[in-house]
Amino acid sequence: MSHSPSHSHSFTTTTPSYPKPYPQFLLFGDSITQGCSSHLSGPLSEWYIRRIDVLNRGFSGYTSQMGLDVLPHFFPAAPSTATTGTTSTSTSLGYAQGQGQCQQAQVSLMTVFFGANDAVLPGHPQHVPLHDYTRALRSIISYPPLALHGTKVILITPPPVDEWQLGNDERTATNTQTYAVACRQLGADLNLPTLDLWTIFMTKAGWREGDGSDDGSTPLIGSKAAPRSDVLDELLSDGLHFTPKAYQIVFEELVKLIQGKLPDHVPENLPFIFPDWKDKLGIEAQ
Repeated sequence: MSHSPSHSHSFTTTTPSYPKPYPQFLLFGDSITQGCSSHLSGPLSEWYIRRIDVLNRGFSGYTSQMGLDVLPHFFPAAPSTATTGTTSTSTSLGYAQGQGQCQQAQVSLMTVFFGANDAVLPGHPQHVPLHDYTRALRSIISYPPLALHGTKVILITPPPVDEWQLGNDERTATNTQTYAVACRQLGADLNLPTLDLWTIFMTKAGWREGDGSDDGSTPLIGSKAAPRSDVLDELLSDGLHFTPKAYQIVFEELVKLIQGKLPDHVPENLPFIFPDWKDKLGIEAQ
């Protein structure tokens, strides 16, 4: 509700000499990212309102290698001025600080969420061998313009699959686990904030470290060798893609990760891009 002071206030309008862009938070991944607009990118946009624009760059069916191929086609080459083409001065958070010139929005945060398609079994068109998967992830993370933008990358492991729902032989719970472990290890090797979604979902389903080991004593949840999981039924709509409940978990866990690992990027620690209405009217805070 707006405040109506007893006396009128006025403010001086100015004609901007350049647009003032918002920093960006890119959600980069496959169909799980593409389908997150209502239940993940929407809540993130609300969380970052007036501070960062959250953009969905999800590509259904894509593998890590396809993501690497398309990245240069949408990721800004450098935060630069339109008039001179020179690199702009910026803070560590990636906010454009140009003086009277049009600035390229800087990418402050980016999730990298691939692996669900890479992990299809050999013989299927989308299959990417494990070493090629981690190599493609490394190449995405080390893409030079990310450093120019000061982009903070958040790696997300592929989630579990549920063979009971899938109804085909393209994916197995065990093979997907292998890709999730490799992704998690890459995050540790590179000291990146990593959302271990596989472990988060599987722990909720009752999984414990050692389950699904080669001795076969405890079959892996999600496999046909284990009883059907009610939890995976609630989280996966078809054995692979997410239900609204799953996206809610991703949002909550992503917020916790940012608060813990990237506190400078928590909304309360970021400025509004444009002033509060009281500042525009010169009204002092009560």
